Amino acid sequence: MERKRFFTFLLVSAGVIGFDRLSKWIIKTTMELGETLDVIGNLLKISYILNSGIAFGLLDRNISPAKRPLLIIISFIALGIILYIFFSLPKKTRLSGVSMGLIFGGAIGNIIDRIARGEVTDFIDVDFPNISIPALGVQMSRFATFNLADSSVLVGIIMLLVIIIIKGGKAEGFA
Repeated sequence: MERKRFFTFLLVSAGVIGFDRLSKWIIKTTMELGETLDVIGNLLKISYILNSGIAFGLLDRNISPAKRPLLIIISFIALGIILYIFFSLPKKTRLSGVSMGLIFGGAIGNIIDRIARGEVTDFIDVDFPNISIPALGVQMSRFATFNLADSSVLVGIIMLLVIIIIKGGKAEGFA
């Protein structure tokens, strides 16, 4: 079971990295930076942007020269944590190879961009109902633009949480 789980982890990770690289290459070679294409009206657009920050554009406007090396270091620490969690999960945890492979592959996909360019290519642009929290100064009318790597990380985290919740978080319940 351990071999199968590890093979699944590697296969899913490689698939995510491959599809992420391919999708970013397609965007970079067919669109101009800042260009937007409607896919499903205002609900779903393809918008080619570069994000020098972290998830959801946080820190994107920070221009500190230490930002890029710091984010790369943090990314590698995150990879180590992902691997630690994967190898710490009970060996018979079903779907852990898939969920952790999605997370690991997505993290690698964005690290490649960050190392190569200092920025991550984002292009999936989704609308949602307006959110306004005046006390916190939050006003959003669209979700932050993201990419396939980001989506893979999110889906992998949700899968892992569902596994843990359904099985009660007990090692013997993961079989």
